[in-house]
Amino acid sequence: MSRYRSSCRTSVVLALSLGLLAGAAGAQGTTNVQLILDASGSMLGKLPDGQTRMASAKATLTQFLTGLKADSSLNVGMRIYGGGLKAGAQCEDSVLVTPMKGFDRAALQGQVTAATPKGATPIVYSLMQAANDFPKDTSRKVIVLVTDGEESCGGKLNDAAALFKKIGIEVDIRIIGIDLNEKARKSFEGVGTFENTRSGAELGAALSRATATAQTGTYAVSGPKMAGAGSQIEVRWTGPNNPGDYVTVVEKGAPIGKYTTYFHTRDGNPGKLTVPLTPGEYELRYSSEKASPNPTLASAPITLTPPTYGLSAPKTAGAGSQIEVRWTGPNNPGDYVTVVEKGAPIGKYTTYFHTGDGNPGKLTVPLTPGEYELRYSSEKASPNPTLAAIPITLTAPQYGLTAPATAKPGSSIQVKWTGPNNPGDYVTVVRKGAPVGEYTTYFYTRDGNPGTLKMPAQPGSYELRYSSEKASPNPTLSSVGIEVR
Repeated sequence: MSRYRSSCRTSVVLALSLGLLAGAAGAQGTTNVQLILDASGSMLGKLPDGQTRMASAKATLTQFLTGLKADSSLNVGMRIYGGGLKAGAQCEDSVLVTPMKGFDRAALQGQVTAATPKGATPIVYSLMQAANDFPKDTSRKVIVLVTDGEESCGGKLNDAAALFKKIGIEVDIRIIGIDLNEKARKSFEGVGTFENTRSGAELGAALSRATATAQTGTYAVSGPKMAGAGSQIEVRWTGPNNPGDYVTVVEKGAPIGKYTTYFHTRDGNPGKLTVPLTPGEYELRYSSEKASPNPTLASAPITLTPPTYGLSAPKTAGAGSQIEVRWTGPNNPGDYVTVVEKGAPIGKYTTYFHTGDGNPGKLTVPLTPGEYELRYSSEKASPNPTLAAIPITLTAPQYGLTAPATAKPGSSIQVKWTGPNNPGDYVTVVRKGAPVGEYTTYFYTRDGNPGTLKMPAQPGSYELRYSSEKASPNPTLSSVGIEVR
């Protein structure tokens, strides 16, 4: 079953690339594509899926050539190195077996079928020869190199790049590695676009990505090479901006079609992308919704580093008071600081402020005294993770009211109060025994001490209450009786 799915995946992605190649013909001018096939002796080695490297390359190229439609604006040629086509000249054994003049499917397929692994790996020599194969005009030029090893003839890849520059031609080099080791992979760093594969399915998908842009324009994504986990980054992209095109970030080597956070290319260039909270090696990918699984049309590596988190605040504070909290962190979108009971489940929160609101931030703590925690958390995962925490003890504040024992109906009296003067604290007058949370006329403690309070018009027994808006129903924190007569 797994082999069948891999085959289907490759076919779907190939179909997309072939459709793009054929469908956009003529719209972008002439495109010249040179396929360079490694026929060195090491291609007889086997991939983890059991196929020899050469068999896998031949099968994939055959599938590609079979589906590709001829077009007057598309020229496809092939160069083979290491196949013994130049006897006695291993480090110059590189031949343009099919020129880039139109698309001769039969000739190309015949060369693929006949290729026999024999010799060395003259990659640089082949690239330098390819530089002279292209016409000196404004056509789009693409090299797709399929290889299973590094240069074995002493050539330096930078020399090939320098030759392209000297000749004055711009070539889009796409290198597809077949089960390369770490040393070989590093040898291609900085030269064109590189992708390593370890199976026939991966090779087919990589070939699709390398050739899908030959007619529709270059795809590319670029962002910072490193960023803090959970941060928001800017990503620039190059591509046709087709409906359904998007940029996402995934773990390095994630399956084709996987995505996490993303933005559509139609949203602008550069786009903003919030990367995952977990540090590690990731990829930025330009993908399209027009096939399933969504193909990767361009990618760039990015390393997510662990950010530093921290909190600083008073060790004790009055219950219900407002405190200042300083924080250290990446200030990512959705980052916030909250206060919860000690040992509360991860993701729980009460009052909070977003780190984007400033540093320090202001936080009103709960009304109930006890042991609590201040937590730096993020909304970017569920449950919201605790990224830093410090303890805080909330002490019981002293509340009290002082006022005349009697007052005339409708008169105004002065009321002295004792309390923390927290935001939302107020003094009101209600009938004696009224439900908790009931209020009539009132003044906020922030308005001054003493405060002025107007009495009810109806005579009777009443209470003055010190209350707070920070809980529902508003609690009675202190009270004294008063007779209105």
